[in-house]
Formats: sequence, structure tokens, C-alpha cells
Amino acid sequence: MGSVKKNILSKNFKGGEITNVFGGSEVNLSQADIEKTATLELVNVFGGTRLIIPANWEVHSELVSVFGNIEDKRNIQPNLNSENVKILVLKGNTFMGGIEIKSY
Repeated sequence: MGSVKKNILSKNFKGGEITNVFGGSEVNLSQADIEKTATLELVNVFGGTRLIIPANWEVHSELVSVFGNIEDKRNIQPNLNSENVKILVLKGNTFMGGIEIKSY
């Protein structure tokens, strides 16, 4: 029944796990960087997660939603440099909750 806000500053972000039960999380990755691929495991039960990521990262979603929603609210910017693609893989599920992906 609470919330957590985290700012990730790692320049070699590899991934992690976010679990919310009757609560919420906001994870700001806008100052982070990844080499090629990073994986986040998300589990929301009656809760939600807001991810703030750089606009040039690609998001590959393997998320499952049951009575919830997953929204990507970013303005997509195509990455013209195919050698330097940064991919964030989202795995996990949300039940009666939500996941919001944004960039500033």
C-alpha cells in the first residue's frame, strides 16, 4: 500500500526485477545506459509500474496483462544506427494493475 521511486544512473544497466502488490513503483532510467540488451522482470498485482526510459531505446514486450493495461506513451524515435541498438526487454505480468512506459 505504498510506493517507491528510483532513479537509475548506471551506465552499464543490465536489468532487474520490480514487484508490486497493492502498491506502485516509478523507475527513472532516463540517465542510464545499456550496452545492447537489458531485461526487466515486472510483476504487478493490484499495483502499477511507471518506467521512464530514453526515447532512443527499443522496447520488446513479453508482458501479459489480466484485467490491467500496458501503455507505451513514448514518442518513438527511429534508431538509424543499427550498430548501436539499445533494447529493453520487458517480461512478466500484471493482474488488476498497469504498466506505463514514458520518456521525457
